[in-house]
Amino acid sequence: MTDEPRLTPMPPWQSVLFFGVPTILFYFVSRFGIALLRQHTPLHPLIIWFLTGGPFFVLLFLTSIVAYRIDRAQSKSQPLRERFRLQAMRKGDWLWTLGALLLASISMGIIYFIASWLTTSVLSIGQFNPSASFLKAKALSGAELWILLAWIPHFFFNIVGEEFLWRGYILPRQELTHGRFTWIVQGVLWSAFHIPFGWQMTLLVLPLLFGIPYVVQKRKNTWIGIMLHAVINGGGFLAVSFGLI
Repeated sequence: MTDEPRLTPMPPWQSVLFFGVPTILFYFVSRFGIALLRQHTPLHPLIIWFLTGGPFFVLLFLTSIVAYRIDRAQSKSQPLRERFRLQAMRKGDWLWTLGALLLASISMGIIYFIASWLTTSVLSIGQFNPSASFLKAKALSGAELWILLAWIPHFFFNIVGEEFLWRGYILPRQELTHGRFTWIVQGVLWSAFHIPFGWQMTLLVLPLLFGIPYVVQKRKNTWIGIMLHAVINGGGFLAVSFGLI
């Protein structure tokens, strides 16, 4: 029995620590790092975002790998592919992924419609704008299109860094503590992580913030989270970059 892989439960304080420290760090990166580069460089706003946010997401990726290796050094652990639940996609996984994508897209559309109506017609506080509070996105044109190449490594570490840490490393340990309610705990903590993006963006993506943890926990497959996160995040960025929205 002592040679079998072991997974230790993650107590609530560790969950708060694993989400809380990156949230605080990301707040300072998004608020002060971006402002500093804007003030002292003529770089395009997206390049500034890549230079400040990129290393942060690389750090999330490295944190997941280091945490896994520490656990493996302390007690026999599964290979990374099994430990992070990077399982081959089965038919049921694809159906859940497509269903979650459709439901999340519809839900976000409804939230956008209702929030726009409330902010403009009822509360009269201005137009609902879910763009990141520190980055006003706009369409790229002409020579600016090269920025899409610089976006690729940023996009990779953004998606894989978050999913490896939140769903690959943390979620399986949280399940041993919170059971079937783990996806709710993750949804709350992941929503808090998005607060630096502004309340409007956080409100808009709530279906994704709770939906991804739910489906990944349900299917025990982190690839689902990676794909959902990539399609929504990447699709939104490309739609804005090409002036589609």
